[in-house]
Amino acid sequence: MKFIPSALLLLFAATFFCVWLLERRRRHLLFFALAFAAVGGGTIVQFALWPPDIGYNTIVSAMLYAAGPLLLVEGVLARSGRSMPLALHAAWFAAIVGVLCYFYYVDNNLQIRVYALNIGMGCIVLSGAWKLRDLVRGNVIDQAMVWLLFGLGVTFFVRVLLDKSSIPSDDIGAFFESEFWIWAQFSMSVLGAASGLGLLVVVCADIVLALKAERDTDPLTGLLNRRGLQGREARLHPVGGHKPLSVVACDIDRFKGINDRFGHAAGDVVLTGFGGIIRRSLGKGDVAARTGGEEFVMVLKDRTVDDAFALTERLRREIASLSFSELPDDFRVTCSFGIAQFHPGEDLWDAIARADKILYAAKRAGRNRTFAEGVQLPSAA
Repeated sequence: MKFIPSALLLLFAATFFCVWLLERRRRHLLFFALAFAAVGGGTIVQFALWPPDIGYNTIVSAMLYAAGPLLLVEGVLARSGRSMPLALHAAWFAAIVGVLCYFYYVDNNLQIRVYALNIGMGCIVLSGAWKLRDLVRGNVIDQAMVWLLFGLGVTFFVRVLLDKSSIPSDDIGAFFESEFWIWAQFSMSVLGAASGLGLLVVVCADIVLALKAERDTDPLTGLLNRRGLQGREARLHPVGGHKPLSVVACDIDRFKGINDRFGHAAGDVVLTGFGGIIRRSLGKGDVAARTGGEEFVMVLKDRTVDDAFALTERLRREIASLSFSELPDDFRVTCSFGIAQFHPGEDLWDAIARADKILYAAKRAGRNRTFAEGVQLPSAA
C-alpha cells in the first residue's frame, strides 16, 4: 500500500511521456513527464529506504524532490513560451539539497529537513505561478493552469503547518510512524492524482483548441478560412447595433493570370504577402479571412464606411508598391475592395454579399480601386 503514491506518480509520468511521443512539438509534456517521474522516484527512495544509509538516502531523495517542482514549473512556463533561467534552476536545486545535507551531516535535525524540503518545493511552485500571473487575465485554460500551480504550491506549506507537531526531530523510525508521514502519503496520493488530472485536462484542452484553430485557419496566409469566419460570426455582431461595423470584400486583380504566367509558387508568394499585409493592418477586434482562392473578407469593428475606406486605400497603395520574390521586379500586383456597412439585425453573410457586389463594381470600373456605400474612388491613384 505504501507504494500507491509512487505508482500514481509514475503512471502520470508514463502518460505524459506517451502523449509527448505523439506531440513532439509540445516539449512541456516531456517536462511534465520528468517532473512526475522525479517525485515518484523520490517517494520510492524514501519508502524503500534505498540506499539504506540515511545520509545517502537524504541526498538522493532531496535531489529527486527538488528536481520535480523545477521540472514542473519549467514545463508550465514552456507551455506559454517562457522559461526559468538555468542559473535560477541551479540555485533552487543547490539550496534545497545543501540545506538537507547540512541538517543531516552537520546539525542533524529531521524536523528542519522536512520543513526545508516542503517549504522549498512550495516556493518553487509558487514562483512559477507568480511568473505566470498575467495569464489570470487570459482564457479559461490559462487561468486554470495558474490556479492549479498556485494551489499546489500552497499545499506544501499547509501540510507542514497542520502536522508540524508530529514530526520527530531525529528519530527516523518514529518519523515513518508519525501522523505527518501518514498524512504525507495520503496527500501525496491525492495531490499527485489531482495535479496529474488537472494537467491532463489542460493538455487535452490545448490540443483540442489547436486542432480547432488549425481547422479554422488558412495555412497559407494565416488568416481565418470560411469556416473560421462562420464560427466567429456571433461575436462580431455589434451589441445593440449602436457601434458601426464595416465589411470589406477584397480580391487580387487578375490573380489567375499570375498563376498562369509565373506558376502557382509565385501565386502562393503573393497570397502569403497579401495575407501578411492584411494581418498587420487589423485592429483589436477586427477579423480577416481568406474565403476563396484570391478572395478575402475583413470585418472591421467600430469603423464607419469612411474609416474602412481610408484603411483599404492605404492597403491598396501598399500592395501596389510591393515587389514579390517570384515575380519580375517591374511587375506590380494590384487589388480591388468593396465596402458595405453592417446593418442591425442583418446576417453577416448578407453584408458580405453586398460588399462583394460593390467589389465587382470596382473591378468592372477598371480594378485597382476601392468602392464603398456612399463613397467611390473613380480612378486609381
